[in-house]
Amino acid sequence: MQRTVSTIDISKIPSSIAVLVGEARVYNSSCSETAQTFFIEGKDRFYLKMHRKGALLREYQMTCFLNRHGLAPHPIVYEAESNNDYLLTEALPGEDGISGGHLEEPRKLAAVFGESLRELHSLSGEGCPCNNRTAEMLKEIDDKMASGPGDTAILAEGKLRAFKKMSEMKHIALDDTVLHGDYCLPNIIMENYRLSGFVDLGYGGIGDRHHDIFWGIWTLNYNLRTNSYRDIFLDAYGRSDLDPDRLELYRLIAGLTG
Repeated sequence: MQRTVSTIDISKIPSSIAVLVGEARVYNSSCSETAQTFFIEGKDRFYLKMHRKGALLREYQMTCFLNRHGLAPHPIVYEAESNNDYLLTEALPGEDGISGGHLEEPRKLAAVFGESLRELHSLSGEGCPCNNRTAEMLKEIDDKMASGPGDTAILAEGKLRAFKKMSEMKHIALDDTVLHGDYCLPNIIMENYRLSGFVDLGYGGIGDRHHDIFWGIWTLNYNLRTNSYRDIFLDAYGRSDLDPDRLELYRLIAGLTG
């Protein structure tokens, strides 16, 4: 994970977080155009994320849920103030999937990436705070149809043809799996290729496993600059639950929500 030395104005963050930050070293590790993320290294190690008000509530809820299953960091403080949300979590041991040398052994990386997703999807959804992810995605598509071309890198057939095909297929989606929601290599933390947990869970909830599978295939191709490790990932995940039609549906949904 990329980090640059930074500072935080203690007077402008909630006191419940400021007291924990103290004199620790602060690094900016933001990778989003809208949210700010800081790595805080002192006696303890934390990540602090700041975003507009309400934007981090789902991430907090899903982090709590997966932390209870040992698959996410401990959420230490969540504060929603008048204009901003703040989420402070522990830093998991290890580095993300594109850091710490993990890209140096792509076959091993792809296998662990698939095995880790299977572990996540094997969880019971009981007590999951966020449900009906497919319905949320379809509403997002409806809201976006009047603007932008969609993700043209995903939708080679164009937005209108993709929307027509998606509309004809959407009935086959199943909301029966605990999703990460943004399953990409920067959002899995590993220590020497062993899973420590998942981060950036703001799009998680109960949905169709093929959403995560599609993005898993996509990120391996994007970060490794080849699609050669797709089959390793799918074999490690397990092909028994893989439906090519639903995978195609979630390609379309991904492109239309992009």
